[in-house]
Amino acid sequence: MKTTDEYRQRLLAELIEQSARIDVLVIKSQQEANTLLLEYNQELEELRAKQIITTNKLHDLENSNSTVWENIGDGG
Repeated sequence: MKTTDEYRQRLLAELIEQSARIDVLVIKSQQEANTLLLEYNQELEELRAKQIITTNKLHDLENSNSTVWENIGDGG
């Protein structure tokens, strides 16, 4: 039978190991979150740029003469 001190030492060792594993997982999750954030920000920038281009094209189309609207169905 193990003594109380041996049992206590084993539990402390388990706690230390569990804490280390938790720390590793926390770091990994933070790195993944940062990677995802960068990817989302890049995608947002690309979509916003496309949105600006589309908006400008629409404004140009609305400000041009009406023959442009008539020619839309013919391919422009």
